[in-house]
Amino acid sequence: MHDTTLRRSLMLAASLMALAAPAVADDEAPTRVSELIVTGQDGEVSVATKTDTPLLQTPQAISVITADVYQARGAVSLQEVLNYSAGVRSDAYGNDGRVDSFFVRGTTPAQYLDGMRSSYAYYDTAKVDPYALSQVEVMRGPSSVLYGQGSIGGIVNLTSKRPEFGRRGEAIASLGSFERKQVQLDLTGPIDAAGTLAYRFTGLYRDAETQVDHIGDDRLFLAPSITWRPSADTELTLLVHHQEDRTGSTTQFLPHQGTLLPNVNGQLPSNTFISEPDVELYRAIQSNVSLFVRHRFNPHFEYRLSARGSWSDVNYQTMYPNSYFNPLNPWVQPGEAGYVGPQRSTTRYISYSFPESRAYSIDHQFQANFRTGGVEHTLLFGVDGQQYRQFMESGSALTTPIDLFDPVYGNYVEPVVTRKATTEQEQLGVYLQDQIRLGGWNLILGVRRDEATTRSIAVNSTVTEKTSDATTYRAGLLYAFEGGLSAYVSYSESFLPVAGANIYGEPFEPQMGKQWEAGLKWQPAPQYLATAAVFDIRDTNRLTADPTNPQNRIQTGEVQSRGFEVEGRAIFREVYDLSVNYTYNEVEVSESTNPQEVGKPFASQPLHAASAWGTRRFRIGADGELSLGLGVRYVGETTDQDANRLFILKTPAVTLFDALAAYEQDNWRLSLNVQNLEDEYYFSSCLVRGDCFIGSRRKVIGALTYRF
Repeated sequence: MHDTTLRRSLMLAASLMALAAPAVADDEAPTRVSELIVTGQDGEVSVATKTDTPLLQTPQAISVITADVYQARGAVSLQEVLNYSAGVRSDAYGNDGRVDSFFVRGTTPAQYLDGMRSSYAYYDTAKVDPYALSQVEVMRGPSSVLYGQGSIGGIVNLTSKRPEFGRRGEAIASLGSFERKQVQLDLTGPIDAAGTLAYRFTGLYRDAETQVDHIGDDRLFLAPSITWRPSADTELTLLVHHQEDRTGSTTQFLPHQGTLLPNVNGQLPSNTFISEPDVELYRAIQSNVSLFVRHRFNPHFEYRLSARGSWSDVNYQTMYPNSYFNPLNPWVQPGEAGYVGPQRSTTRYISYSFPESRAYSIDHQFQANFRTGGVEHTLLFGVDGQQYRQFMESGSALTTPIDLFDPVYGNYVEPVVTRKATTEQEQLGVYLQDQIRLGGWNLILGVRRDEATTRSIAVNSTVTEKTSDATTYRAGLLYAFEGGLSAYVSYSESFLPVAGANIYGEPFEPQMGKQWEAGLKWQPAPQYLATAAVFDIRDTNRLTADPTNPQNRIQTGEVQSRGFEVEGRAIFREVYDLSVNYTYNEVEVSESTNPQEVGKPFASQPLHAASAWGTRRFRIGADGELSLGLGVRYVGETTDQDANRLFILKTPAVTLFDALAAYEQDNWRLSLNVQNLEDEYYFSSCLVRGDCFIGSRRKVIGALTYRF
């Protein structure tokens, strides 16, 4: 395995050198000059401070992936957008058709859309399509001072496309693997002659299958928006997004034997489907309406408003193997119903859920820019709130077994147990932040007070309510040297409410996360950017078993995530585009009432991960351009084990290649993207609870784009 990984890494290095090595004659220069775009508009990014602050002045690790970058790499899901980002495990559980599963610094981050929370629970929304976005921002580490409750991993903020006052558009038609057929449209421009109104319309329709039999990947989304800008000081934008998905659970939760571990019948193919064709379904219908207001009263004072209402209805039906209770031997035994041979048949669970979710968010921001002597201040005061309500009807039952190596469908029993429940979450936060600048020094100080309430309402109207409050802090100090070099150190906190109470009826305290981070950022010219960060995160108040009472749980647990990241991108000689990153991240249980659990690593989190992408552009004729790209992704070995370390499971490291070939002339672009070039059969992760997740097989997509 290690020899293979080394060989592939050397192959990649040689290929990237081949892309970058040839000298470029003057008559081979491309027809247009490329410039590195690594941050938001005008070199500024707002996710870290909620103000327009240059990336080099932000004392925290941030990655910004713009649409032109991830589209060129062929990304068609949020997981694929994050494939080449430092600190991110983008395919923690394989290519899931239901949700985007990824880790940031070892844990699941909070997902936001346009600065407002967009994900509250699992399997109750539609996946966001990258074509609806202009960029994706990853802020690594705790971030509760600006965003309220969340994990220690950080924030992944998605930025929607908005109207522009310059007229342009594009239409794209694509075909690809697994019978993929897709059309896309993006139009924007002014509406009136005075130039005060602008519109945008983005839409997509897809009809496709997946690498798993009997599971489709169909999608329709329509996203009209309008911006009113009566003056340079006032702007109002209204965004509407409607999406309908029809897919299923492509993960399949396959048992260890036949995937990672040997099976007497061989290895299960990646298209294995253990559910039922007339059962498996993940049907999501979601609508969002968002409003953004920005008004500048004078050069020193500005008000901003963000508000959104979101409504989603999901029909989720699935089956999965009954391997959780006996992961070492989940198979039907001789003499039992459904037995057709050793290690072939497993019983299944059939499950359904019908969540109806409603979410409302609002964020008021007041920004003041002023000076006290020679010191500049950007003072931000904000009040935000969110409300989430979900009504869930669900049921599950043990049903008939199936032969995984020769499945016969149509024999199953419907679940008869039905559960109904309503869950409500509310949060109100007040925050204050000051960015203080003096010469090359930039100091950020922030504080926030939150109150969060979680409420469960049973069918008999019994209400169980839990209220948590917390004060979180943030501080960062950065110095900007000459030549585009910045050095910083920062401290940030997070809080996450913990539902329930101990055996004595005492509510649990929120989990509290704390991070120390130090780093360097270097951008000597617009075409170059390199960053490095070292971090140590502690997540306390985690639930552990009570050593004096096995029926009780107490909060003495702690998880530590520490490591370092390096990330860089360069565009040089106007034809070479190279990006690289490396992550070392150790995530383990650092405190627990069970001594055997201390030092236990987090499942699905590799110690080492790295990626690189290189693109070479060639001039063809008078106005044509050919682009050739090659990428590599390395994910190190991951380990999962039970709390007592009696069962240890290791998922091997994997090296994957991606490729690009594109030709552009006039308004046309013809492209071919290939992911997992060698069609590697690999596992994203395997868990001791009893299941393995097969990674994405080779995917080829050809697209024709017309821009006007």
